Amino acid sequence: MSSFSAIHAFQQHASLVDYPGRLSALMFTRGCNFRCGFCHNVDLLAGDGKNYTWEELAEICQRFKRQWVKAVVISGGEPTIQAGLPETIDFFRRQGFAVKLDTNGGRPEVLEAVIDRVDYVAMDIKCALDSYESLTGFGDYEKVRQSVRLIMDRARDYEFRTTVIETFHTDQELHDCGKLAAGAKRYIVQPFVPHDDLLDAALRLQPRTRPSRLQEAAVILRAYVREVLVRGA
Repeated sequence: MSSFSAIHAFQQHASLVDYPGRLSALMFTRGCNFRCGFCHNVDLLAGDGKNYTWEELAEICQRFKRQWVKAVVISGGEPTIQAGLPETIDFFRRQGFAVKLDTNGGRPEVLEAVIDRVDYVAMDIKCALDSYESLTGFGDYEKVRQSVRLIMDRARDYEFRTTVIETFHTDQELHDCGKLAAGAKRYIVQPFVPHDDLLDAALRLQPRTRPSRLQEAAVILRAYVREVLVRGA
């Protein structure tokens, strides 16, 4: 067992929104295999800095337990690039937490190794498969397709989600996203929110996605999946 967990940082206060229906502790890994211009966790992309030791992480868990938190969300960055992810999931489960994993779907082989250990998986479907390289810098979109199928077949509970950028996500783009997740249990659409530190400088000037466009996106996706929810409108 390594001396260090996969966790690099955490949100100080418990979250009411990151794990559906549960009060959760939001934990972050460092580093990512995508380079999305609209990423809102830019400071985690580089992957530098140390992770928490198991002793430090145990103390953090006790802090959240005192707040009546009973679930943990492992987000990033991209958790599946961390060699210590399986050990970290097992650690949280021994602490008595339900575990939700956030992923971009770029490493289905790692996802397959841990999917039976987690209670909930949330995967971002960034765009249509043939748009992935231009939007995310990740060109092996067959791995994204594999992750979608794996989640639908094996996850205990799950959601797919798309951050809708009005200048990019045309109706056709959204139809292609829906086809990729056809038959899925749950799909979330959420707004793009501009920040001054986005990797794509042009997107820093892009307005927040309008609620009306999110509703239009939801209508399109409802033709393909069982449930569509609008989050953050």
